[in-house]
Amino acid sequence: MDDRLATILRRFRDFAEEFAHLPLYGALARRLAQDREAAALLLEAQPGQDRPVLWFAAVHDLVLRRPDLPAARWYASVVERDSVPVGDPWPDVRATALAHREELAGLIATRLTQTNEVNRSVYLAAGLVAATHDQHPGTDNAITLVELGASAGLLLGVDRYAIAVDRQGVQAVAGDPLSPVRCEGTDRSLVAVRLDELPRIAGRAGVDRNPIRLDDDAGLRWLTACLWPDVPGRVERFRAAVELMRREPPPVVQGDFVDGLEKAVAAALGPAASTSHLVVFSSWALTYADRARRSELADRLDALAREVPALSWLTAEPPGAIPGIPVPRGVREDAGGTVLGLRQWRDGVEQEGLALGTCHPHGEWIDLDEMPSG
Repeated sequence: MDDRLATILRRFRDFAEEFAHLPLYGALARRLAQDREAAALLLEAQPGQDRPVLWFAAVHDLVLRRPDLPAARWYASVVERDSVPVGDPWPDVRATALAHREELAGLIATRLTQTNEVNRSVYLAAGLVAATHDQHPGTDNAITLVELGASAGLLLGVDRYAIAVDRQGVQAVAGDPLSPVRCEGTDRSLVAVRLDELPRIAGRAGVDRNPIRLDDDAGLRWLTACLWPDVPGRVERFRAAVELMRREPPPVVQGDFVDGLEKAVAAALGPAASTSHLVVFSSWALTYADRARRSELADRLDALAREVPALSWLTAEPPGAIPGIPVPRGVREDAGGTVLGLRQWRDGVEQEGLALGTCHPHGEWIDLDEMPSG
């Protein structure tokens, strides 16, 4: 068997084990791990993109466009959630995928996974609190936020959403409590995260290789396709966030996260270039890039830190993915999961890189055990 196909089958098996509870994607992953013909569609993917989520997104996009196809009845994003049948979705999904093999291969070859999961605002908010932990009480802890791999820029609206975090039955809400977009998670941290200290965002911008405009219906459909339809609330929250952010969309420039960084920073900072605390953020974006490219980004940020009084690099990526961020205690580098990492520069001098803790990749929980000193 081709080594690359063997790796793809293993990734489907790993996905099935981690997300066995998902009635649709868990079931599909179990069958794809044993079906070379169907799984081989991922051989068309661009380097670093041959992951199960891209296969799922391509089929999801197909049924969103063609709700008449046999597979569509298994997708809660197409039919009413209560109308999804009970049983094995694989026969319908496999038949649909193979019947539209060329169309799906074209999508997989040209598209990138762009999961604008709005609920990631839960750990983004916690990370922003950590990034501004050294600000003096009572001072304006305003930041300028730049997201790498921003897609449509929905996470840049973190302060415009209601972010509700439950800790032992007590709920804290950050952002706008009256927002039509509600993000929810559980705080498992040793010490409660103070979401009431969420900093003010004075400027914001993103960079993405393939940015999606909020008036681009086909692009927004692809972002919807990248969401997991059998997780209640995901698609509904995404659509609500799109409607909200359309009122005042942040700029998302086109470019690679290294070569486009300078342009995105300029768009976010505006006239505040010499005074702002710049926070650069990524969430499950850098893991798809070459390790060498990540190191180039680290060098660019180190140079950029000499131009602003404060720079924080906040990441939510797999363990070991980000240079300078240690793997948390008790976490294996090959075990998957999401590490919330923080590298900081103050007056051009870098502090020790921190693994703040771990979190669910879609913000369902956060578990932080370290905060920067300040």
